[in-house]
Amino acid sequence: MKRYKIDDAAFNITNVCNLTCNGCESFNNYNFKGHMKFADYKNHYQRWSELCDINQVTIHGGEPFTNKDIVTWAVGLKQLWPNAKEYFVATNGTLLEPNKETVKKVIKLGYYLNITVHDPAMLKDIVRQLKFVLDGIDYKVRTDVSNGAILYYNGEQCVAMLEKTYDFKSSAIDIIKDKTWYMHNSNINDAYNVCLEDAGPCSFFHKGYLYQCQLTGLKDDLFLQFSIEPRAVDLLNQYTAGDPFAPAEQLNKFFETFQTAIPQCTLCPGCPDTHAIYPMATKKVKF
Repeated sequence: MKRYKIDDAAFNITNVCNLTCNGCESFNNYNFKGHMKFADYKNHYQRWSELCDINQVTIHGGEPFTNKDIVTWAVGLKQLWPNAKEYFVATNGTLLEPNKETVKKVIKLGYYLNITVHDPAMLKDIVRQLKFVLDGIDYKVRTDVSNGAILYYNGEQCVAMLEKTYDFKSSAIDIIKDKTWYMHNSNINDAYNVCLEDAGPCSFFHKGYLYQCQLTGLKDDLFLQFSIEPRAVDLLNQYTAGDPFAPAEQLNKFFETFQTAIPQCTLCPGCPDTHAIYPMATKKVKF
């Protein structure tokens, strides 16, 4: 059986976030809803584990710590991909304190906390929360001068990376008119090249299927919750996700074009300076 190689796989476990940031690429500034339970998609991910090797496993959201099932996800993904080199939880770091015991369980499972600070005003409190969570753990701090990240180590095991990233690429939404979302009409290759800061598309797992990016992965959830222009709906509906139970020929074809520009790229910004994002993050009262 042919095995496919994926460098960095993001497993989306929730559409919910406790922050709202203008231009959020995950659409969390529009009260996007929906938690995913690992048990509901376990069979699909079991099949994926038989088909592909993953170098880096990342639990993704939304904000992962809003999902009460996060530990089940962490255990399940590590059991399915025990040979991955690294395991991460991508978090904004603002819910560490109220989820202290859960955070510790995730760290003890061997996951790093990849904390992206969405607003400089939140940095001090996030550091305070992280130190509160790490109380009782003999950790030390290092700073990676190349990107300004603050690294928290327990021995040689990195338990947290605090990335001070205060800028966002704009989301696919260009304007909202009469409560309907209108998306960009960019040059496909330009949009592809600026996607995720020139890192190219991620491998985005959502509800058991594999997508090239968040927009293609979240499309069905977005259609159910928001009004989106017909052009974008039609284009997104043309995208076919990777299905772990598909015939081998179909999967081979999917992976042949998986890391290339696709027609749906036109819906995202084609310029890295599109829509300056300010002000930055604010906390939601309810989420």
